[in-house]
Amino acid sequence: MDTFDPTTKSSRTLLPVDVTTVQERVYQSLRLGLLKGEFLPGEQVSIRALAEIFGTSPMPVREALARLIAERAIEQSGPRTLRVAPYLASDHENYIRVRMQLEGYAAERAASVPKDPALIDRLKRHNERIAEALVVRDFDAALAGNQAFHFELYRAGGYPQLLDIISTLWLRTGPIVASARKDEAMFERIFNIGVRIHDDAIDAVARRDRAAARWAINLDIRSSHLSIRRFYKRASGETDGTTE
Repeated sequence: MDTFDPTTKSSRTLLPVDVTTVQERVYQSLRLGLLKGEFLPGEQVSIRALAEIFGTSPMPVREALARLIAERAIEQSGPRTLRVAPYLASDHENYIRVRMQLEGYAAERAASVPKDPALIDRLKRHNERIAEALVVRDFDAALAGNQAFHFELYRAGGYPQLLDIISTLWLRTGPIVASARKDEAMFERIFNIGVRIHDDAIDAVARRDRAAARWAINLDIRSSHLSIRRFYKRASGETDGTTE
């Protein structure tokens, strides 16, 4: 009987399995889930359960989560417990301020590039997707459409490094926006207002009005943040003295 010899020429065409590719796919899937709000603040994360969902061993899931821990989207809350970063009012307020600066600039950049009718059409389709999702109360689709709209706009600015930074910030705020689903009336109000503001942003990009594009995106970020802040204050029994 012949014995397999890994040093023979015929076997050298067999390449090692690249496990980092699996890890990268798991990481990108988890990252997109956080960006789209498929996880909620403080939600516990099970390596074993995620491995079953992805159809992988626990190792690539563990490695992907380690990267998300480094990005402060996931945190180790106990010796064997992982969770999505919880809502902390002061941290979130700071993230919002930074997001307004960076995303406002990204919107300006998008309005600075030569006119691109295809970009305008894509932005309109994303916004229509959000509006249609709200009509049928498909909040997951509304969140996904919102994420797609913003990143379509920011990608048009042509600064991939800026997009990477914005994406990291969204990892920490996406689940917080998603938590608004617990108050369905508020969620619908936030996103219906957002659809109208998105229309203003699209119009600003079409007119190449940089200031108007920045203003619209900053208004979108800030208005949703204020509603979500009130939501969390009510949930904790606090009050900020304002009415919606």
